Amino acid sequence: MKKSVVSMVFVAALAAPLAMADTVAGLYIGADLHFAEAKGGFGQTGNQQGFSFEDEKLSSFYVKVEHPVPFLPNIKLQRNGLSSNGNTSLSRTFEFDDQIFAIGTQVDQDVDLSNLDATFYYEILDNDLVSLDLGITAKYIDGDISVATAGRTATQDLSAVIPMGYAYGSFGLLGTATKIYTEINYVSYDGSTLSDMQVGLAYKLVDSLAVDLSLKAGIKQTKLELDDIDNIDADLTFDGAFVSAELHF
Repeated sequence: MKKSVVSMVFVAALAAPLAMADTVAGLYIGADLHFAEAKGGFGQTGNQQGFSFEDEKLSSFYVKVEHPVPFLPNIKLQRNGLSSNGNTSLSRTFEFDDQIFAIGTQVDQDVDLSNLDATFYYEILDNDLVSLDLGITAKYIDGDISVATAGRTATQDLSAVIPMGYAYGSFGLLGTATKIYTEINYVSYDGSTLSDMQVGLAYKLVDSLAVDLSLKAGIKQTKLELDDIDNIDADLTFDGAFVSAELHF
């Protein structure tokens, strides 16, 4: 694993005793809609092919619990839809799932790498002007990739748990209910690199004792560069604008 990710996790661990916890417990529930342009390719190890994908509307849902107990991390669970399909004329002879597709064959491809993130993090800073969270994420991918043409389909399953470094930072705009924020999950190891990144604006539409409602919008990118994970190589990117809503109880 690269030093950048190791350093992020190490700093979070050292900072835990100094982290500022919420004075009361907080529950957050949110949903994102990502207008994603999908691009890239995949293949079995050493035989990667570029494909033409459709643009997608991808959804994510999350629950986050923050608490006042020192030393114990806060928890965020998030389900991420990550799929696309399309139709491609093969630019080379392509072998997948022990089946051979000749150059020029018109194939339908379907990628579903939807995943679940379990994030454990500490609040290093937490005030109206500046916030900083650091932690680690366990990303569980359980999906499949298929290529089909008339009369036959080749499918490869992919299942893996991948540890990632996690960081969240925000800056409040004085005199407004708006903040600029960024959220990142990242890891790079053994030739593979995975990242989930978003940057945007959050506006607190409702601010009451019972519930807060924030609306968010910005740019989001998910990138997977896989090197021989479950016998799959892939270089896939999903990026584009997103909108989001979050309730805080």
